[in-house]
Amino acid sequence: MEPTLREDDKVVVNRFAYFFIRPKEGDVVVVYHPKDRRKKMIKRIKKSTHLGYFLIGDNLNKSTDSRNFGVVQKKDIIGKVITKLQ
Repeated sequence: MEPTLREDDKVVVNRFAYFFIRPKEGDVVVVYHPKDRRKKMIKRIKKSTHLGYFLIGDNLNKSTDSRNFGVVQKKDIIGKVITKLQ
């Protein structure tokens, strides 16, 4: 799969997107890195369970994602990516 975003791309994030609704499968989100909250990552929600959200990167061969660090909680999702800036 061709990555939706590249490393230097800039995006617009809606920080209020999940204030009243739950994130859903397929959404591209910005999340705090589970091992270092100073870092942020952009990932796609693959699956939602009662334990949290399973995230994947679009570049499956090189991505650090839930396959490495497990599920993330809603409180760790910063917002929904709305668009990429040109």
